[in-house]
Amino acid sequence: MANIDTEYLNSLVTRFKAYKKPNDTQKLIIALGSKSERSDDDDKKLTVLLRAEKKADELMKARAATQRIMNAEKTAARKLETRKKVIWGAALKTASKDSPQIAQLMQKLFNEGYVSKSDQDVVKDDLMHSNNANH
Repeated sequence: MANIDTEYLNSLVTRFKAYKKPNDTQKLIIALGSKSERSDDDDKKLTVLLRAEKKADELMKARAATQRIMNAEKTAARKLETRKKVIWGAALKTASKDSPQIAQLMQKLFNEGYVSKSDQDVVKDDLMHSNNANH
């Protein structure tokens, strides 16, 4: 008789029975796992199927871990890019208070569509204050 992890087998049978459309392998695991009396041949088949399912589970977990790493890298890159934009924006805003050229550049960026329409209301007051301070 083959050494079968009955706890794992029972969890798979329960999980696969809940599927709307189990595949052929899953159907076979359900059928063999539900038998009260299994032959040695059934146990051999079941052992191979369980080993394959464990490997499939490991692969799924590894892929999920890889996806988490990739998402974390992308998130870190986006956060860094956002931070750079905030820093440069703050530097421009501060410099525009003392430099008419930078204030004019910011006015040009505002007027030529580099600031989205939805964001213009947010920065309009800052733009007016920097222009008034330099005149």
